[in-house]
Amino acid sequence: MQRLFEVSIDDQAEADRVLEKYLKKRVKDLLYQSRVDCVKEYYRDPNTLETIDDAHARPIQLQYEQYLAGRLKWCSDEVWPRLCAYWCTDDFKLKRARAQECRFKSQDIAQNRGGSRPFTETQVLV
Repeated sequence: MQRLFEVSIDDQAEADRVLEKYLKKRVKDLLYQSRVDCVKEYYRDPNTLETIDDAHARPIQLQYEQYLAGRLKWCSDEVWPRLCAYWCTDDFKLKRARAQECRFKSQDIAQNRGGSRPFTETQVLV
């Protein structure tokens, strides 16, 4: 069997830390996007299968029953109601409002630039 990644024993703790951090971010991003996808699914037109885009879906806050109706197929029947209930909690709404406020206060319009800088910008001139 071919291995894609190998880590020496000395580097195992650091590799585990990096992987754990990466996976936490991926799960957080997945849960964020699942709420947006639920809103899009709720507003999907059953006749044309057209839906709203992410930019329009993000600010929309649904009620619990509406979230249930926008169920995503990949989520289990047992977990979906709990996820919908979480999106309706005051704690979630407060965290969401704080995050939006921080994004709106930012002077930098390109907050998420993605990736690293090109080599030509980071090379040291000798």
